[in-house]
Amino acid sequence: MTEQADTNLYRRNLLKLIVVGGGAFIVGRFANPFINFWNGDRVLSEQNFRDFRFVETGKELKILEKDGTEVLILEKDSF
Repeated sequence: MTEQADTNLYRRNLLKLIVVGGGAFIVGRFANPFINFWNGDRVLSEQNFRDFRFVETGKELKILEKDGTEVLILEKDSF
């Protein structure tokens, strides 16, 4: 093969990788709420305070800061 053909082959492979990765990212962003709904990890209650937010889901209790940073996660044990 010539040098130009090798370059075109590498370019095509890189473009394929970018397109497949981008497509997987977009599908994941749209499918995430449906997957969480089927897994039972949905928000049961949410309480907002001045600087913190308490979110109770089906599997855990999350304590979040005002900007959404996780401070503490307590997992629920099922008996």
